[in-house]
Amino acid sequence: MSCVIDAFSPEEARLLANKMYRHESAGWGDEERALSKVARQCGMSAISFKRLMKGQRKGVDVGLSKRIRLAYLNLCNSLIAQLQNDVKAIEETHGHDAVADFKDNVDDLAAQVRAAKERAKGR
Repeated sequence: MSCVIDAFSPEEARLLANKMYRHESAGWGDEERALSKVARQCGMSAISFKRLMKGQRKGVDVGLSKRIRLAYLNLCNSLIAQLQNDVKAIEETHGHDAVADFKDNVDDLAAQVRAAKERAKGR
């Protein structure tokens, strides 16, 4: 009998936290704002979030893992929405042929992120 376990490790939480922070941070003067914003999205204090990114946090519980995963999926969803808007603008300007080859791929990706969010919420 085989069983698939969809585990969320502390290492994965750290990696996602770092990705979200790097995406939000615009440069040297922006670290504190980016840290506070992403920490808030994950339901954490800025200090706890910084410790998580550095791997200094003692543990990552299931609830925190879920919040980090959902925050990351929200970021992905936002980026896909921006891409969809760009595709729509190109389509309106240059016609459907200009974006026909990848428009469906963008829509499929959006559906995959929505499905991943539903799975993450259901845990």
